[in-house]
Amino acid sequence: MTAGDVERVAALSTELGYPSTPADVTGRFAGIAARHDHAALVGETGSGEVVGWVHVHASLTLEAAPAAEIGGLVVHEPARAHGVGKLLVVAAERWAAEHGYAEMRVRSNVVREAAHQFYRRLGYEVVKTQLNFRKRL
Repeated sequence: MTAGDVERVAALSTELGYPSTPADVTGRFAGIAARHDHAALVGETGSGEVVGWVHVHASLTLEAAPAAEIGGLVVHEPARAHGVGKLLVVAAERWAAEHGYAEMRVRSNVVREAAHQFYRRLGYEVVKTQLNFRKRL
């Protein structure tokens, strides 16, 4: 991903259900791009149109070995089922392996059944279910 991709990435984030403006993504991307333990990758058509993105990052916790985690993945609706998502996941897995991680994790909203099937087809397995809590500060 480059700074020139923020408008499409914002539109795709909104398509995923996370309303974002190009200004929002510009600020978020600046923080991600500055870190060696995060990567934002895009999928493009032959003409250079961004049709998907993946964010992969380190997951460091006291209770488990370090792993990489997909923080977000989205493919533009008309481009789905054409291999873009798979290529983005493979690229994220390659980044993780190159950075020394032996495991990739991903979380997916319980309502995203198509995403669950997608990850299963790629060899991912469900290891637990959980609730995700938030408190505004």
